[in-house]
Amino acid sequence: MKTSQQWALSLSVLTALTLSSGAMAQQNSGMNTGGTTASTGTMVGRESKAEFDRMNKKGAADVSGVRPSSAKLSDADSKLMMEVAKGGMVQLAVSKVAAEKATNPEVRELARAEVEEQTGLAAKLKEIAAAKGVTLPTAPDSEAQAMIAQMEGTAAGTQFDMAYVRESGVNGHQKLDKVMDMVRSQASDASLKSLEMAAHPLVKNHLKVSQDILSKLGSGGSSNR
Repeated sequence: MKTSQQWALSLSVLTALTLSSGAMAQQNSGMNTGGTTASTGTMVGRESKAEFDRMNKKGAADVSGVRPSSAKLSDADSKLMMEVAKGGMVQLAVSKVAAEKATNPEVRELARAEVEEQTGLAAKLKEIAAAKGVTLPTAPDSEAQAMIAQMEGTAAGTQFDMAYVRESGVNGHQKLDKVMDMVRSQASDASLKSLEMAAHPLVKNHLKVSQDILSKLGSGGSSNR
C-alpha cells in the first residue's frame, strides 16, 4: 500500500499535469482565436482591411458609372484632363512595380489597390477622350520615367517600401489631390466634373492611408498590429 507521503506526491503530480494540460489547451485556443482576429482585423494604415476594400470597391463603381458626353472640351478643360491622365499614368506604372516588389503586406495592399484604381480611372479617361475626340498622352514624361526607372532599380526591402509610399502614396496623391481640386473649382465640362466627384474621394483616402503607412514604417512599427 502507498504511504500517505506517496499519495500526496502522486496527487501533486496529477494536479500539476492537469493544470499544465489546461494551460496548453487555453494557449492553443488563444492562438487560434488570435489567428482569426489577425486575419479579420488586418490593418492597412489605420483602416481595417475590410473598410479599405469597401472604399476601393465603391470608388471603382463610382468611376465606372460616369457617363461621358460628346460636348467639346475647352482648352482649359483639356489641360486639366491631361493633368489627371499624366498623374494617373505615373501612379499606375510605379504601383505595378510595387505590387510585385513590396515586402511589407500593407504596402502591397496599397500598391494593388492603386493599380486597380488607376486602371479604372485610365479606362474612364480614354472613354471620355474618345467621346470628345481628344488624344491622351500614351507615355509618362521624362521626369516620371526617371522616377519609374529608379523604383525599378531599387532592391526589394524596407528602403523600396518607404520610397514607394513616400513618392507615389504620399507625394503622388498630393499632386492628384491638387489637380482634382482644380477640376472641381475650374472645370466647366460635365463629364470632367462627374469624374472628379467619383474619383476624388478615393484619391483622398489613398493619400491618408499612405501617410499612415509611412508613419508606421518610419517609426519601425510592425504592420498589421
